[in-house]
Amino acid sequence: MTDIAARAALETFIANYPYIGLFTAVGSDDGTGFTEVSGGSYARFATGSGDWSAAAGSAPSYIQNVNQFNLVTPTGSWGTVIGLGHFDAPTSGNLGGWDYLGTGVWMPCTVSNASPGVITTGTAHGFSVGDIVEFTTEYGGTAPSFSQSNFTGQLILAHAATSTFDVTNSATQVNTSSAGNGMVRKLVSQTINSGGIPFFAASSLVVRLG
Repeated sequence: MTDIAARAALETFIANYPYIGLFTAVGSDDGTGFTEVSGGSYARFATGSGDWSAAAGSAPSYIQNVNQFNLVTPTGSWGTVIGLGHFDAPTSGNLGGWDYLGTGVWMPCTVSNASPGVITTGTAHGFSVGDIVEFTTEYGGTAPSFSQSNFTGQLILAHAATSTFDVTNSATQVNTSSAGNGMVRKLVSQTINSGGIPFFAASSLVVRLG
């Protein structure tokens, strides 16, 4: 996709889905399984194409905010937010795209057949022990089979080197019984309490575009 075409696609996407909602639980790309913040004066906030960078990358491509987003002041706790989504209406409506909070992007990786299964990224991942990550084959790849636990849901780094790491799932070491490959990214969360002044600084959010 050319820069001009990427920008046009971005502007169309933002025009169709300008409202950002916040999630305390995430679901699937068909729009099911999400828990959006409610109560405490919560409201989605509107953005325009000028608030986002040009689309970058592929499978998936992604955009990043170039302006700070200021939210309404909570009158009650919004809980721990882990994701955001683009909607076509300020309430209810349709979800056009979503991602986890943070600046992490999906990184290609391979998975060894081992106990624990070792995940290797093509470049330095920058992760640390205790970080939360997610594994997917949505953009290509073949998930390994497992002899103990699995890669479903949020995974915690147990050991980490420059481009390798292994994980636990619900405090259980993940062991594989075959090799595999896919993509992985780091997850972050933000707890928003009553009376705070929540905002997302420029360059602090990344949203995949498919």
